[in-house]
Amino acid sequence: MRRAALVATLTAVMVVSGACASLPFGSDEGRTVPPATTPSGPVATSRQFDQPFPVAGDSWDATVTLSNLRIVPSSAYEGTVLAVDVRAVQSAGQPELGPDDITAYSPSGTKFDRIQSPAGLVADPLVPSVMTSPGQTIQGMVAWTMPSGDRIGRIDVASPRTLASITVTRQPVDPSAQPSGSQRP
Repeated sequence: MRRAALVATLTAVMVVSGACASLPFGSDEGRTVPPATTPSGPVATSRQFDQPFPVAGDSWDATVTLSNLRIVPSSAYEGTVLAVDVRAVQSAGQPELGPDDITAYSPSGTKFDRIQSPAGLVADPLVPSVMTSPGQTIQGMVAWTMPSGDRIGRIDVASPRTLASITVTRQPVDPSAQPSGSQRP
């Protein structure tokens, strides 16, 4: 009985194998697998708040520090307004940096809308700048709108040869929100 079951199993495997071997578009012989593509452009690297990290362009280098991620009270925008402080220091060449180089995303990868002209909302908005002398520093703030109830997942800093990403694990505190234990009667 076991031999009959073994023969039946082997026959079924051979039939299935034979069916797989006859491909509707011919044989796999002569087909080549395309070579694995190498990523074009910079590969993201993980960074941390309050710690300088290098960024680079085609002929320049700088260090950037992101700090003080916070929610800014505002009635001018629907949703929540996020802001972060940016500081960049020239290392070599003529680094170019501006608010367009810094992007915020939700944990699901949805890109938040950057506030184009945050003057009056944040004290010192970052403006596009070119650093021309050794050690020159620029600093300012970048702000985004985030839908109510959403969370921030990461902030990316992109340059021609660098993509640095900071994962946000601790959410900023909304200064206009009242703690649940301090409700007034």
